[in-house]
Amino acid sequence: MEPIRIEPQWPKSKEEIWKEVFEPLMMKQDEQGNRKTSAKRLPLWSYAAILLVLLSLTIHLYTVTEEAARGEHAEVRLPDHSTVTLNAESRLSYKPLEWFISRKVTLEGEACFEVKPGSRFSVQSGSKQVHVLGTTFNVYARPEKYCVTCLEGQVNVCIGQETVALTPGMQALWRGREVEVGEEAVFMRATGWIQGKFEFAETPLSEVVAEIERQYNLRVMSASSLDYLYTGNFSKTERVEDVLEIVGKPFGITFNISGR
Repeated sequence: MEPIRIEPQWPKSKEEIWKEVFEPLMMKQDEQGNRKTSAKRLPLWSYAAILLVLLSLTIHLYTVTEEAARGEHAEVRLPDHSTVTLNAESRLSYKPLEWFISRKVTLEGEACFEVKPGSRFSVQSGSKQVHVLGTTFNVYARPEKYCVTCLEGQVNVCIGQETVALTPGMQALWRGREVEVGEEAVFMRATGWIQGKFEFAETPLSEVVAEIERQYNLRVMSASSLDYLYTGNFSKTERVEDVLEIVGKPFGITFNISGR
């Protein structure tokens, strides 16, 4: 009996079949193996660097903002136990995770500061700054006026290229022109608002009306010009109608209330 031989039914040789079918598979496995090997060889320090960058950004960007709405006051305790009393319609921001590296706050509005002694403490209001080491002072930072009153210790006020040093009883005032330094500031005018008492000396009437609006959370209307200087005082315990009559009577002005 002759040996049985089975002839393949495809015309390609085994070398050709190997190149077309098996070699591509082997190359793909090699590529995958190389990629895995490369991933395994990524230095550990690169992961640490990425985590460090993310942590630094978190520390720098994390900000706490405290606000006192119209008609309200608010007390803020900072990480070093310094305290800030915010007047109505005021905002204070700071970075708690950077605090013991840089004691710095941003203020919009008005606030009275009682700062614990330590490294330099800064209050930023736009382009204006206050620097202290540990003291008590009041900052009024609104669009129409910027005023800093030193109550205790020493306060350095930076406005533009000018820096002035204040000691207790001194005040720096800026109304968009030059800095005026007063030697005998009346403390009640600067901090009376904490007790709900407001005292004004030759203050533009428009500023007085704006303060009344903030403290009572309402809108005041008048058909008359407010181009006057007002000297006087009032207490927030009084009815706003009575306050407006006291303020307007010397100038023959009648105020109307809206937005209550």
